[in-house]
Amino acid sequence: MKKWTTIFIGALLAVSLAACGNDTDNTATPPATNNETSNEGNTPAEQETKIPTLDELITKTNAATKEMKSFTTQANIDQNLKLDAGEQSQDQQVKTSLKMDIIKDPMMIYQEMNMEMSGQEAQNVKQYITSDKIYSQVGDQWVAIPEAQTSELIEQMKASMNPEGELEQFKKIEEDTEVTEEGDNYVINADVSGDNVKELAKAVMEQNGSDAQMQAMLDQMNITSMKMKYMINKETYLPAGTDVNMVMEMEQNGQKMTMDMKMTSTFSNQDQVEEIKIPQEALDSAK
Repeated sequence: MKKWTTIFIGALLAVSLAACGNDTDNTATPPATNNETSNEGNTPAEQETKIPTLDELITKTNAATKEMKSFTTQANIDQNLKLDAGEQSQDQQVKTSLKMDIIKDPMMIYQEMNMEMSGQEAQNVKQYITSDKIYSQVGDQWVAIPEAQTSELIEQMKASMNPEGELEQFKKIEEDTEVTEEGDNYVINADVSGDNVKELAKAVMEQNGSDAQMQAMLDQMNITSMKMKYMINKETYLPAGTDVNMVMEMEQNGQKMTMDMKMTSTFSNQDQVEEIKIPQEALDSAK
């Protein structure tokens, strides 16, 4: 069960990370919310408060994030899992919190992760991730993870920070998508299930370099429902956060797993993460 949990967290965090790391080259002027004809008779206040279309919001957000060099993301993931194997059944609650400071080029990431699983001791992990190494601390011990175990993960993280047209994936499910506004944010709402969820997840993971194992597990999923909220600041058009609620089940090797998951993430400190310094004791662990 822990293996499955880790893979799902990895897939969803890739989506979350990519959301704020978009590097789409889109220099064209964003389309106007209203054309001149439709503006006639409207007051400036009415024109200003008109909610943009999905295409307009994607274009403006891509343009706003294009030059962003650094940011911070925080995520909280709550999972309720049930594993059935024959007549045996096991319930598991998993709570994961993650904070990441990210500099895009050259890639430098500092992350802190806390994972609590019912009946087990909480795990606290700190990591520094560069373009070629991962330094990990569990407890008081720093370890340089061998390259053979990290190269694929590093490539996936590189891809997720510089995707092309990540938000374009919402166009694949446009019929299930609505743009609203909440407070200071525009919100892309998507309520999808079945094959639409699977196609969306496949497209996102292909862009982010997912491995064959993750793709194979995705093929076995039966995602009964998935609701997504992607929040974009009205003033800056930078991503503000995401909410994902998903219910799914899958079978593998005679075991059936059902999962109800809620994930919330926020983005902040755009262009304010100026330096991430690896401590000497972590560097020494690689010698």
